[in-house]
Amino acid sequence: MTKYIYLIFTLITPIQSFSQIDTMALKTPEGVAEAMLEFISFEKGETKDWDEFRNLFLPSAQMISLRPDAPVGRQVRTMNLEEFIRYAGPNYPKEGFEEIVIGVEVDEFNGIATVFQSFHCKTPSGSYEARGVNTYQLVLLNGRWWIASSMFINESDTVKLPNKYLFEEYQTKSDKPKKKKRRSKKG
Repeated sequence: MTKYIYLIFTLITPIQSFSQIDTMALKTPEGVAEAMLEFISFEKGETKDWDEFRNLFLPSAQMISLRPDAPVGRQVRTMNLEEFIRYAGPNYPKEGFEEIVIGVEVDEFNGIATVFQSFHCKTPSGSYEARGVNTYQLVLLNGRWWIASSMFINESDTVKLPNKYLFEEYQTKSDKPKKKKRRSKKG
């Protein structure tokens, strides 16, 4: 019951009261998801204005990282925006970090949307490289899209990204289905 009251409060609270900057990227669910990856991609030593990051999310948004192979109790990490910023803020610029979109699916209905975004990320030094999926749940309020929550998981040695979630240029030859083009479904 508390979760429902919190959700209603969040949706009713005037979004304009928060310090927000409107851009064209915020006009589509795919644009918001792309803006997220652009923001968390850092050059080594780069500093960013984290208010731009906050501008992508509802103030109460949650970010969830899944690690199925981690020890019990550490497989799911849930963070609010400020916890993520405290973690990523000092870490991403240490070495630099790049994350790019390698596939995307968008489903939208009546002011809600889910973006299923496949990614490839790495540090310039090569100390970290991974592929996986980000999923964003978004709401359309006051003429723009807001991330209500996000969840991300990397592929593993036993669970690889299937070609159906990848743009054609990132698909493996052994599993190639028909051509996959960027798409957006509206209901």
